[in-house]
Amino acid sequence: MKKRYLIIFSALIMAIAAFTACKKSTPGLTTIGEQDIVRVMNEVETATRGKDIEGVIRHMAPFVVITVSMDSPFSMKKVQMSRDQYKAELQKVFLRASRHEYRRENETIAIREDGKSAVVETNVVELVVMGGLEHRTTTHEKAVIEIIDGRILVTSLDAVVRKKE
Repeated sequence: MKKRYLIIFSALIMAIAAFTACKKSTPGLTTIGEQDIVRVMNEVETATRGKDIEGVIRHMAPFVVITVSMDSPFSMKKVQMSRDQYKAELQKVFLRASRHEYRRENETIAIREDGKSAVVETNVVELVVMGGLEHRTTTHEKAVIEIIDGRILVTSLDAVVRKKE
């Protein structure tokens, strides 16, 4: 069971990174633009491939709530994590993963009227190799991104693992 969670967390880690691994935001940022969000999503690849844990969690609010839903043999299982719990899981996966590939599909960015927050949804298709075994997942992600103290931060993330192989 622990191995299954580690695989799911590895998929989640890379998906979350798509929303969180941006370099430092412009100080005093007052509104979010689509380019800001796209930059966050694109720059994540560098931090993830470099196994840069701090780069992955840098733009997660200290109070972020991360919820992962996945199929279990009898029902849908939900796991909720704090930023620190997520960081610990990320460290485990980065140590064990020998290969990781991912791509984003069907992205939507909805900037709220106030311009200070946005909802981003995407499907993340991943391949993670751990212990010589390939694991493929498709995860639907919905993130709320807000400007807090002039920085773009993820304040909540819901991830639904739709497919596992």
